[in-house]
Amino acid sequence: MATLLSLRERLPEAAMILTSGTPQGLKFARAQLPEKVGVFPFPLDFPKVVSRAIDTFRPDLFVNFETEFWPNFYRRLRDAGIPAVLLNGRLSESSERLYRLASPLFRPVFGQFEFLAMHSREDMERAVRAGAPPARVRVLGSSKYDGLIGRADPIRARFWKELLRIEEGSAVIVGGSLRGTECLGMLRVFRALAGTGPRLLGIFAPRHMNNIPGMCDWLAKENIAYDLLTDIERHDRPRTAGIVLVDRIGALFEIYSVGDLIFCGGTMEPVGGHNILEPAAWSKPVFYGPHVEKVLHEHRLLRGFGGSFTVRDWGDLAAQWKTMASDLPRLRSQGARAKEALDSLRGVVENQVSILLKALRCLN
Repeated sequence: MATLLSLRERLPEAAMILTSGTPQGLKFARAQLPEKVGVFPFPLDFPKVVSRAIDTFRPDLFVNFETEFWPNFYRRLRDAGIPAVLLNGRLSESSERLYRLASPLFRPVFGQFEFLAMHSREDMERAVRAGAPPARVRVLGSSKYDGLIGRADPIRARFWKELLRIEEGSAVIVGGSLRGTECLGMLRVFRALAGTGPRLLGIFAPRHMNNIPGMCDWLAKENIAYDLLTDIERHDRPRTAGIVLVDRIGALFEIYSVGDLIFCGGTMEPVGGHNILEPAAWSKPVFYGPHVEKVLHEHRLLRGFGGSFTVRDWGDLAAQWKTMASDLPRLRSQGARAKEALDSLRGVVENQVSILLKALRCLN
């Protein structure tokens, strides 16, 4: 998103179209981008469907972000003479195995990119093994982290602190992007810590909204009061409970700004991790479990700067938080180190825009 906005500043008259394969992605993009940028669903990878989409939009350049390599789509790009560039490129071990097993389908896809800007050295090596020409591949990082720094607005931090009635001296737990059993796991950790130290407020955001009813049912059975974020927002009423369930998409990044003890999900469940650098934009350290396969580069970066904490299981998390809840100033110093880690990633957007401008100039 940050790269697209920056490119639009350089080429204000260019027609730009963004596609997304998920309803959540479409909603987010339409809310963030100016009206002049068209936002559409990505076509299903059937020959007639992709041919119609490409013939309709007739792009001069196709830019792929991160993953998703659809053979029929790329074959049609090649037939139409439309160059492709990969930015924020990621390839997991399991994806590489799939692409190598189906080499006749995917090797031509990786071979037709004009340039592949990969997220990490591991991603670069996997892309080359999958068929990318080594001379066209380099490690550039991810542009989404440049965008994080710009989105961390202190005014929004004050807004959330006032909306949620967060009192001085209280400790705020935030569980973000929770998956599967993590939803109840975080609630159990909160219950174990409640009353053992300073006043606690727990804010819990599942990755998928269909987990909210199960969390509500568990809290009701345990006779634990809670508020839904949309009720607080919709009715403009004060928070009354010690737990807030984030029952809408799009609020989590800003909510991290009020957190003291922050856990990022997809890491106790064997998912591989979600957005562990987002809290760093607000100078917050982050806790996460052992499953960090999808965010290994970010994990190494945060650990190198001393801005994150890994935990073995829920008991380990509760034990660490019980100690740290009474020493929040020390925890905030760790947050400054997390911000330093994120700052070290600046400049990716500018480099990516340079790549796109070069690719467009080659068309003339």
